[in-house]
Amino acid sequence: MKIVSLNIGKRKEQPWRDGTLTAIHKEAVNEKVWLSKTGLEGDEQADLKNHGGLDKAILVLPSNAYMRFEIEHPYGFLGENLTIDDIDEAEICIGDRLQIGSVLLEVTQPRSPCWKLDAQVSEDSKWQARGFLKAYSNSGRVGFYCRVLAEGWLEKGLSVRWLTRNEEDKTYPKISVQSLFLSKLNHSDNQAWQVLQSAVQHPALSTAWIDELQTLLDRHSSQIRK
Repeated sequence: MKIVSLNIGKRKEQPWRDGTLTAIHKEAVNEKVWLSKTGLEGDEQADLKNHGGLDKAILVLPSNAYMRFEIEHPYGFLGENLTIDDIDEAEICIGDRLQIGSVLLEVTQPRSPCWKLDAQVSEDSKWQARGFLKAYSNSGRVGFYCRVLAEGWLEKGLSVRWLTRNEEDKTYPKISVQSLFLSKLNHSDNQAWQVLQSAVQHPALSTAWIDELQTLLDRHSSQIRK
């Protein structure tokens, strides 16, 4: 595994919805970039309520997303900070840790794709009538956020060690990024509710997702009692 692209973006206005400030379009950089607890130096976010912060310091996306969703643009186009090969949301779990040089990352939540991503991709004619956001969300392969446990320099080509990949005896249940996202998206059966119940107790899960999942679980419990 390695970083195939390191991407940062600046806020700029797009014509979507009569003018929208966004930093979703990231561009690859070839020099070293410092990663602090709050993100990559020089990277910006327009919507600070839903992006950035300690729990969502950096967005990671497997490189195969570009082939899967027929994206013929350079890495970073889908908004990710790190494009990494040989990794998959069906396998990587909440709480998993990635070592990149002196940097240590911890997986905190799936990405929550928004309308800005849809607007960005739908400018490409092949997706205008096909509904990118729905296809992307229904796959559950949406990428994931990490918190920074140890700061350091990052650059393209650095090896990535998946420290917790082969841990069979974990203290907390193994909940993949894909299964958690799809359980939150659909929550139509008991298995999905069990995933959400386990996830909300996981110490690595972001505060935002703990709050959202707890609201869903409380509402579900209330409906059952009626």
